[in-house]
Amino acid sequence: MKPLIYALLMMGFAVTVLCRAREFTDATGRKVNGDLLAHAGDQIVLQVGAKEFVVQVTNFSAEDQQFIQDWIAANPGAVRYRFSFYTDLEKLSVSQAKAPGSMYEDKLKVMPQEYEMIVFNKEVAPVTDLEIRYEIYIDDFVDIRGNAFTAMAVGGEKKARLETVAGSFPVASIPAGGRVDFTRAFNIEFYIDRDGGKTDAAATDKVMGVRIRVYKGDQVIGEVADDVESYDIGKVPWQNEAATEGTVIK
Repeated sequence: MKPLIYALLMMGFAVTVLCRAREFTDATGRKVNGDLLAHAGDQIVLQVGAKEFVVQVTNFSAEDQQFIQDWIAANPGAVRYRFSFYTDLEKLSVSQAKAPGSMYEDKLKVMPQEYEMIVFNKEVAPVTDLEIRYEIYIDDFVDIRGNAFTAMAVGGEKKARLETVAGSFPVASIPAGGRVDFTRAFNIEFYIDRDGGKTDAAATDKVMGVRIRVYKGDQVIGEVADDVESYDIGKVPWQNEAATEGTVIK
């Protein structure tokens, strides 16, 4: 049999309803005084003195197991969540010479990009019934609406607008210590200066970064904002854009 208690080192999103100190007894008759802090799957988080521990519910006596189940039923929100995230932006090169278009159109080029994203469950128990949403933010200088990019070549004012590439997908379960890997490909545009065919940096779309959220129902239980270069997307509000197709789950 596993020991009654083993150490828990974790931080994360939690909604905790403290249960007043109680003397708990395990299946072998050993006793400990502690406070119920949270539950995660078939485990509970127990505070003993100044320390927190994770204990399997089945390690307790039958009476205490019933007490714990009643407490969980009365406190469904007292759950611990802890996630970590990984993002990597890959810029794929494309030949300007081979870009489609004629004498006018070939001044507008497209550069494909791809974000690799991973969500890790760092908790001691699986998390279920989730939705992962993400928003990729682009500083859109090359606005092709109304051929606005043509003004950039003749000294026109260069203005950017925020472009958002959004995606979402359901996740039935992430096991304890598990992960979800996914990618999203998208394009940015840049305008080739008419003088010499060099890229006009001021007329190039810039990827600002990506924000990932983990939802449990309507509650955000995990989030990360990863910037690119000098951008601070922490200042960009969540756009709530409708998800578009393109997410590839590995």
